[in-house]
Amino acid sequence: MTFQIIDGVRFVNGVQMDVDTIPVEQIEESLATLTIEIQNKKQAVNKLLDQRDEVIVHAYKHGFSAIKLGKLLNLTRQRIYDVLNKYNVEKGGQTNG
Repeated sequence: MTFQIIDGVRFVNGVQMDVDTIPVEQIEESLATLTIEIQNKKQAVNKLLDQRDEVIVHAYKHGFSAIKLGKLLNLTRQRIYDVLNKYNVEKGGQTNG
């Protein structure tokens, strides 16, 4: 998140914080900027989730139980098993090729 003050006006990520003061001619640009920021953040979140899934698989293969992983990550065991199935990991930690 980028915070700026330009000529006394506060901006976050290139968009005025006080939206009521955004000039009408800048609304489209503000919406476009926000849309780009949202897309970038979604991509970053997706990369983090993929990385987490890979660590779940690694941990499971090294003896962590689905119960323990669920507790560590505040996820259900079913979600852990869904991740393991996505990577074709069988019980016991073996990859199903």
